[in-house]
Amino acid sequence: MNKLNSLTDFVSMRTLEKIQDNFSEATGIGCVMRNLKGQPITKFSKASRLWMEIVKHPEIENELEPELLEGLNKCLKTSQIQIILRYMDTHAFIVPMGIDGRILGFLIGGLVRFGNPNIVNCAKEADHLGIDLDTFLEMYLELQLVTKEKLEASANLFKIVASSISSLAKEGSEAKAKVNEMASLNDMLEKEVEIASLELQESEERYRRIFNTINDGVYETDMGGVIKDINPAGAKMLGYSRGELIGKNMRELYVNPSDRDVFVDLVVSKHHVECFHPQVKLNNGNTGSIETNAVLIFDQNGNNTGIQGIFRDISNRRHGFIKKKDNVPAKINIASDTDK
Repeated sequence: MNKLNSLTDFVSMRTLEKIQDNFSEATGIGCVMRNLKGQPITKFSKASRLWMEIVKHPEIENELEPELLEGLNKCLKTSQIQIILRYMDTHAFIVPMGIDGRILGFLIGGLVRFGNPNIVNCAKEADHLGIDLDTFLEMYLELQLVTKEKLEASANLFKIVASSISSLAKEGSEAKAKVNEMASLNDMLEKEVEIASLELQESEERYRRIFNTINDGVYETDMGGVIKDINPAGAKMLGYSRGELIGKNMRELYVNPSDRDVFVDLVVSKHHVECFHPQVKLNNGNTGSIETNAVLIFDQNGNNTGIQGIFRDISNRRHGFIKKKDNVPAKINIASDTDK
């Protein structure tokens, strides 16, 4: 008796690729099916420009392979979907595909991003790929922005579709009806995903409009103080361009660097600080006074990864101006947890 060890032994390649293409079109997530050894068995659906650039560099694919194989092995052992770190800080999902209770392959879905790029890491990777930073960032920002929950939901949805594929293999006489059923499911999914994607896109566009047009300065640093992003108004307030400030350490802008240490300690201990008033060095050689509020940023595992804040110039205030005396740290107002 012949052993059937491939998905294509049960379902035609054309059918597999059609189902894969429909799923990819509905969710906006690029995907490919692989066999138990991790080798592709279908063409990649909706491959991103960034991934197409990566595959031009076999050495990078080789570096990423161990992480993928580990995810495939976990998926095979547990029969559960896996969310894996795929490339830099982008993610992908793995869905087991089985026939009659036996796993014969996987669907890999990604790249997607959970947040905005790390500029420093992007610069290094752009150099690795031999392209300029602007082109790399364009390709990165084209990746779908999702939450981990949404990525898991998409993976679970395909797991349902995969069970239908299994049914197709076992019930050949009802194949046409099953395909129609999945087409209806895909249509419904496409509408739901389209609504969710539009809401996410509108939210991101609103944030970007506010970030670029607000008169106050808005910034984000890592825990070491390196500026990851700053809006045009904030850069102008300090007399710099955004490009000059991104990658610069915020501590270098403080007239008294020790004030920055006090500020960071307070943000870390309280998770948020309001009305901190340091003096800062302006690009023209003068000094200015700002008022800043800030919060601590956490990743999905609850680890603090940076500080996000907003500041305004208070150098010309005539009333209520807060001065520093005898090296006493700038006046602050710490909002307690109960005030939130």
